[in-house]
Amino acid sequence: MDVYSTAASALDKLVTRRLQPDADFLGTARRALGALDAALRERGSRGGAQPTPRVLKTAKGGSYGRGTALRGGCDSELVFFLDCFKSYEDQRTHGAQILHEMRPLLDAWWQDPVPGLSLQFPEQTMTGGLQFRLASVDLEHWMDVNLVPAFDALGQLSSGDKPKPQVYSSLIRSGSRGGEHAACFTELRRNFVNRRPAKLKNLILLVKHWYSQVHPQEAGRGTLLPVYALELLTIFAWEQGCGEDAFSLAQGLQSVLGLIQQYQNLCVFWTVNYGFEDPEVGTFLRTQLERPRPIILDPADPTWDVGNGATWHWDVLAREAKSSYDQLCFLQAGDPVQPWKRLALPHPIQRDPDQGGSGNSKSLSAVSPKAGGKQLSRLCSEAASIIPSVPDQGPSECSKSLEPGCPGARSKQHSCSPTRPVATANITPSVPRIASDLSQVPTKELDRFIQNHLKPSPQFQEQVKRAIDSVVRCLRESCVHKPSRVSKGGSFGRGTDLRGSCDLEIVVFFSCLTDFQDQEPRADILRDVQAQLESWGRDPVPGLSLRFPEQNGHQALQFQLLSTEPESRMDVSLVPAFDAMGSQMSQTSTGQLGAGVQPKPQVYSSLIRSSSRGGEHAACFTELRRNFVNSRPAKLKNLILLVKHWYRHVVAQNKEEEPAGASLPPAYALELLTIFAWEQGCGKDRFNMAQGLRTVLGLVQKHQQLCVYWTVNYGIEDHDMKTHLLGQLRKPRPLVLDPADPTWNVGQGSWELLAQEAAALESQACLMNADGTPVQPWDVMPALLHQTPAGDLDKFIAELLQPNRQFLAQVNKAVNTICSFLRENCFRGSPIKVLKVVKGGSLAKGTALRGCSDADIVVFLSCFSHFSDQGSRRAEIISEIRAQLEACQQEQQFEVKFELSKWENPRVLHFSLTSQTMLGQSVDFDVLPAYDALGGVPGRGRTEAGRTWAVVEVVHCTTRSHPFTSQVL
Repeated sequence: MDVYSTAASALDKLVTRRLQPDADFLGTARRALGALDAALRERGSRGGAQPTPRVLKTAKGGSYGRGTALRGGCDSELVFFLDCFKSYEDQRTHGAQILHEMRPLLDAWWQDPVPGLSLQFPEQTMTGGLQFRLASVDLEHWMDVNLVPAFDALGQLSSGDKPKPQVYSSLIRSGSRGGEHAACFTELRRNFVNRRPAKLKNLILLVKHWYSQVHPQEAGRGTLLPVYALELLTIFAWEQGCGEDAFSLAQGLQSVLGLIQQYQNLCVFWTVNYGFEDPEVGTFLRTQLERPRPIILDPADPTWDVGNGATWHWDVLAREAKSSYDQLCFLQAGDPVQPWKRLALPHPIQRDPDQGGSGNSKSLSAVSPKAGGKQLSRLCSEAASIIPSVPDQGPSECSKSLEPGCPGARSKQHSCSPTRPVATANITPSVPRIASDLSQVPTKELDRFIQNHLKPSPQFQEQVKRAIDSVVRCLRESCVHKPSRVSKGGSFGRGTDLRGSCDLEIVVFFSCLTDFQDQEPRADILRDVQAQLESWGRDPVPGLSLRFPEQNGHQALQFQLLSTEPESRMDVSLVPAFDAMGSQMSQTSTGQLGAGVQPKPQVYSSLIRSSSRGGEHAACFTELRRNFVNSRPAKLKNLILLVKHWYRHVVAQNKEEEPAGASLPPAYALELLTIFAWEQGCGKDRFNMAQGLRTVLGLVQKHQQLCVYWTVNYGIEDHDMKTHLLGQLRKPRPLVLDPADPTWNVGQGSWELLAQEAAALESQACLMNADGTPVQPWDVMPALLHQTPAGDLDKFIAELLQPNRQFLAQVNKAVNTICSFLRENCFRGSPIKVLKVVKGGSLAKGTALRGCSDADIVVFLSCFSHFSDQGSRRAEIISEIRAQLEACQQEQQFEVKFELSKWENPRVLHFSLTSQTMLGQSVDFDVLPAYDALGGVPGRGRTEAGRTWAVVEVVHCTTRSHPFTSQVL
C-alpha cells in the first residue's frame, strides 16, 4: 500500500498491518542468531597449539537490533568483540584475517539449519564484515546480516552511562575514516533508539517505508543517504516538535518531510555520549560542524556523519518531499495536516555547547523548541564565537530559519508541485497514473470523477461504431461463408466500456453452423474472415488503424482498432457462432434479438446435452447478455465503470505476478456483482455512488459465500435445466452464473488479491464521509435465502444471519454500562426512583440478525403506579433520561460507537451502538420509561397471581386503547 494513497487516519493501521515485521520470522531469525552467537563464543574457548581469539561479548545492531526493522527485508549487525584487538588499529590490521576464518565457522553452524530459514551468501560488497542472508522458505521475509569483528572500546559499560572521553579521543587519534569503527559503538546506537516510545518507532517505520518507495525510482540517478540517517532525523523531529508518547503519524511524517526539504540547513547531533568537555573531542566536534550541510552526526560515533552533505543526494528526497503535501495521507477531514508547531526550521549554527541539551536526551538540535525569538538570536551569536559560520549561508538565511512563523518558511512549505504517483518497491513503475486517483477522490466528487475520467470518448465510440458497421458490410459482401446476422457484445456492446481501452465481441452467426458441436474450431472460416479484414484494413474508417496482435485462441480472431486520440483502443474479438436463438428472432429490420425475449427451454437443454465446457458457447448468447446489462439505469452503469476502474488498477499493480494476476476473475464478474448489489440493496435510479462502491467491495471480501444467479432467461421449469442448475448450486463458492449461459460460472478465479485490495480501499477518502466516518454500505448478503439449497441452510444461517460474536460482546458490555449508569444517576435528588432497568428487543431475546437489529432498554420508575400513569410527565422523564445518556456518552469509554438520535422526541428516545471495526454492524435502541406491572403490587411480585393480575390490567387498558401497554410486557 502506497503511503500517499492512505488516509491520514489510517496510517496507524498501515504501519501495524503492512510495515511492522512478521513476528514469526523475527522469532526464527532470533533463534538462528542466538545459535551463531553460541558458536562464536564456543570457538574462542577451545584449546589448541595456537589459541584462537576469545569472544569477550557480542552485540546485535542494525535495524533489527534497534527495533526499527521493516516487514519484508531488514538488516542486522552481529558484532563480536575479540580479546586480540587491543586498539582500533588492531581491528583495522587483523580484521580481514579474522573474517577469513569466519566462513568455515558459518558453514559448520549451518550444518544444523534452523527450520523455516535458508542461508545465502551474496556478493561481499562491504569491507570489515562478512555478509549473509537469512530468508524464509517463501522468500517473503529476509534479514541481511553483517558479521563484524570489533575492538571492545567500551568495555563493560552499564546502560545509561556515558563513555569516558578517552574512548573517543583515541578513536580520533587513530586516523580512521569517518564511521570506520562504528561497529565498536553498536550497543550505544542500539540503546539510543531502543528506549524511544513505540509510536515513535512506528513513525520511523513509516518514514523508512516512504524512503523505500522513492529509492527504487531514483537509485540510478545518484547515491541516496543511508536509511539510518532518516531514523535519526525522525527522532530529532519528534524530540523538538512533539516529545509525547501519543501523536498523529500524519503530523510526524509531515514534519520529517519538511526537514528533508530544508536539508541544506540541517545540523543535528546529540551529546548523550560525547560532548565538548574534553578539549580533543571538542575540537574535533567543532571541525565536524564546519562540514557542508546537511550534517547528522551519529549519536554513538562522532566521526560518522550519516547525513554527509558532500556525498549523499538529498536533493532527490527533497523534491519528492516537496511534491507530497497535497497527498491523501496529509489531509484530515479535507484540511491539510500541519507539521508540529514547536519544530522550527533548522539553523546552520548550533546553540552554545556549554548549555545543557534540552530534555533528557541532551539533544543539541538545530533549534531550541522552547526558546523565543530573542533568545534564539542570542544563542546564535554566542555559538558563532565557538563555531565558525558556514560559507554560502549568510545572516539573512539564518534569520529566516530561526523564526517558526516565518512567511518564507510557510510559503516554501505549501509551494507544492503537482501530485505525481510514487510506485512502491513491489509495484511496477508503469502502473498508470489512475492507480492513485480513485483513493483520493472525495465521496461527493465520485460522479464527476466518472464523468471526467472514466467514461469513454464519444468521438472514439462513434468511430468504432462506423468501423464495425463497415466491417459487417464487408463480411456480408465478400466472405465465402455468408453470415446470417451479426451481433455486438463485450463491454462496448453492453455500454460498460472504460476510457482508454475496452473490449468488443463481434459474433458472426453463420448458417453453415447448425448446432453447438459445429462450433469446433473452423480454421477455414477464420482464414476467410481475416483475409477480408486485412483487405478492409487498407482503407479503414478515418482516424482509426487496424492491427492484428498475436492470436491466443482457435475459436476467435483478435484484432485491435487504434485511434489517433490518446488512450483510445478497442480490443476486438470476432467469433463465428451457431445461431441458437435464430428461431426466436424478432422480425425487425435490424435482425437483432428483441429485448425481453426468453429462450425456449430446448435451447438450454441442447446446450447441456452437448457436454461442452462451461462458457464454451457463451458467444451464442451475446444478445441476451447485452440486453441484461443494457436495460439498467445510467447511474448503475456508472457504478460499474467505477468498479471496473478499481479492478483495472488491481490488475495493473499485479500484472507481473504470476499466477495471481492471470487467475483473477474476469471483469465481467464484477459487472454482474455490481448489478446484484444494486438490485438487492438499492434498486433506485438515483443513489449514493460511494455507498454502491463500498457494497460491491464488501461482497468481494465475502467471495467465499457468493452465490449469485438470475432466472430471467432460464429457470427450473425444464427438467434438464433444473438438474443442471441444482448441480451448479452445489459447487464450491464463489458462484456467479452468467444470466445468459447457465454453464458459465464467471466467478471462477482467485479472489484473494481482490479481497485484500478491497479491504485496503475502505479506509481511503473515496469511501469516507466528510466527518471522517466510513460510508455505510447497502444491506446486501452475498447469497439469497430462496437461492440456497436445503443442505446449505445451516451454513447460510451461521455465516450470514447470526450476528458477529465479538460485536455482540461489545454491545452487551456497553449496554450493561449504560443500564448501570442510568440506574445510579437518573432522578438523583428527586422523589422519583429508578426501580430497575431491563433489556428487551431481539438483542435480549437472542434473535438479533447480523447487520442492523433492534433492542429496548426499559426504565421502570416509581412514579408510575398504573399503566395509565405512563402518559403523564413523559416529556420531563424523557428529558432527564436523555441528559443522563449524554453524560454517560461523555464520561464512559466504549468499544462501540455510541450515538444519540439528533431528533429530540418528547415521547420516545433513540440511540444506536455501531461497530468501529466491522461495517454494517449496529443495534438501534429505544429507551422506554415504564410502569413495573410485574413487580409493583405488594405481595404479588412475579407469582402466578401477580402475572394474572397484570394480564387483567393489560386487558382492561387495551379496551380503552391505551397507547403504552405494549411497552410493559
